[in-house]
Amino acid sequence: MAEAILYLLKSDFNDPEYGDMLFYCPACLKVEGLLSMFPKIREELDVRYVDFARPRGDLPGYTGGRQGCPHIVLPDGDDTHSADLSEAGVGDVRRIEKDEDIFSYLVNRFGVSHPHP
Repeated sequence: MAEAILYLLKSDFNDPEYGDMLFYCPACLKVEGLLSMFPKIREELDVRYVDFARPRGDLPGYTGGRQGCPHIVLPDGDDTHSADLSEAGVGDVRRIEKDEDIFSYLVNRFGVSHPHP
């Protein structure tokens, strides 16, 4: 794996637990907003959209079954900006799944504006 992979849920998904309604992921929407404001982030990430239904693409192969989105999988050696935010994944990868940690990583890694407190 050469670059970080960002996993986001596709919009307009159905969750059978709630009937026939269509949904979007609020946390994924926030990440999409950041990617929209700072396109250079999207250009340097491998952004993968996965279905709500599990398994969610190849994500569980990197995370040992954890499939929450958004989720970032980092290549071995990407520790400068993620050391305090990430945890071990499967093999030689690290991963970040907490929303606020994902935002911190993206802001620091790509040198974009910080959120206003």
